[in-house]
Amino acid sequence: MRKHKLKLLQFNPRPAHTLLFITEIKTFRVDADRHGILRGPLQVIEQGCKSSGQLGKAFGKIADNTPRLGRKVWLLFLRLPALLLSLPTLQVKGMDDATLTQALQFEAEGLTGVSSLESRVAFRFLRAENDMSDYWLVQIEQLAWDDLLNAVKRRNCKLAGLLHPGGLPLALHKPEAEEWLRIEAWSSQLVALQRNEERLAALVLGFDNPHWQAELEHWLHEHGEVEASETLLNNRVEFLPPTRSQFVLSETGQLEQWLALWAQVLIAGQAAEAALLQPLANIDPELAWMAGTGLGAILLCGLHAGWFVYHQAYFERETARLTQVDKAMADLRGQITASTDQRDRLEAKLKKAAADAELIPNTVKTLQQRPALLLKALADGRHPRLIVETMDSQLNDVTVGGVSLQQHLSNQLAAYLQERLVGSNWRVGAATKENMALFDGEPGPWSFKLVVSDQGIAGFGEVKK
Repeated sequence: MRKHKLKLLQFNPRPAHTLLFITEIKTFRVDADRHGILRGPLQVIEQGCKSSGQLGKAFGKIADNTPRLGRKVWLLFLRLPALLLSLPTLQVKGMDDATLTQALQFEAEGLTGVSSLESRVAFRFLRAENDMSDYWLVQIEQLAWDDLLNAVKRRNCKLAGLLHPGGLPLALHKPEAEEWLRIEAWSSQLVALQRNEERLAALVLGFDNPHWQAELEHWLHEHGEVEASETLLNNRVEFLPPTRSQFVLSETGQLEQWLALWAQVLIAGQAAEAALLQPLANIDPELAWMAGTGLGAILLCGLHAGWFVYHQAYFERETARLTQVDKAMADLRGQITASTDQRDRLEAKLKKAAADAELIPNTVKTLQQRPALLLKALADGRHPRLIVETMDSQLNDVTVGGVSLQQHLSNQLAAYLQERLVGSNWRVGAATKENMALFDGEPGPWSFKLVVSDQGIAGFGEVKK
């Protein structure tokens, strides 16, 4: 009797997640399961990307030169613009997310030159210290973002997030450590991180800044020595302060360890620790199916309720006569109430007219004093390195313009004016700045404008309803 051997079908299931670390020359890929655990070895793809404007096209080439990507794709793009921004804490206190995003976009526009109306940003709060709040922000042009989403969709994938590879919120040497310090040297900028039990502090410096080494040394001195310190190097060799351990991403094992920690952060529920650009959420099909099932159950209950109502119609007809009597009584009470309300409104108008007659002299006096209060607040709150050049008044707004030698001084002046003028019904808007680029090799000075809006005198001319 002839024996036949049965061959078992073999197939490679599609991974749940794929992480792509995209550099200028190459791309490094790892796959992970739904728990953020890596599955399979590190893969190297001979395709990179040098600008965010070409990211969509580069992603298509990467996807065409590698096995099928995971259902969800995370992109760590080395050339994604990343900034460290500071805003006055008093100014951003109580802001909703949409308003805060707009304020950070305007702040970033002065540094990158990309219009706030033509870009998308993502940010994370770092710390509030010395009356200033620090934010880590990434930015991409809207057209480049749309191209990337279309490229990902054509490959039957979902873009889970786009981020800069800098700023991993875990220590490489000991991920469970609560206090650590790391210096990261990337292609065009340096990122320094220091975490303790209360906060995560960060410093971002461009290598085109001639004073980056001095500023780094000053920052490290301010934060003190940390026992768990490490350096992360990519393809940039610079003279950096010594640390206890060093990781080099050109070594396969250390690169895979670094990507494994990013997978843990992004997939296993710690993505809030990163400034992550994500597409708007779509409706979950399973959730829609559950909602439809629930709606069917509600309709079934409605049919039963209708059957019950039908049998109650007889009793409703019997009570209709009593309802008509009640309605007539309610109409009579309504007429009495309307007459009383009309009398009360007339009395309120008379009282308000008498009160306004006494309020007008005090109002005129207050209006005469407020311009002087504004000028005094400008004089008291102006830093010696800030010059106020113009004051332009149009309708209810006073626009203050000038020049500062340091970028943050106009923000400090705005915060000081808001605090000093809080009782005078002036509202101080956020300062807008523009780099005049008059210094050779260094940024600055900055021209600024801030708008002080007249909110009027509270209580004058108002009638309580």
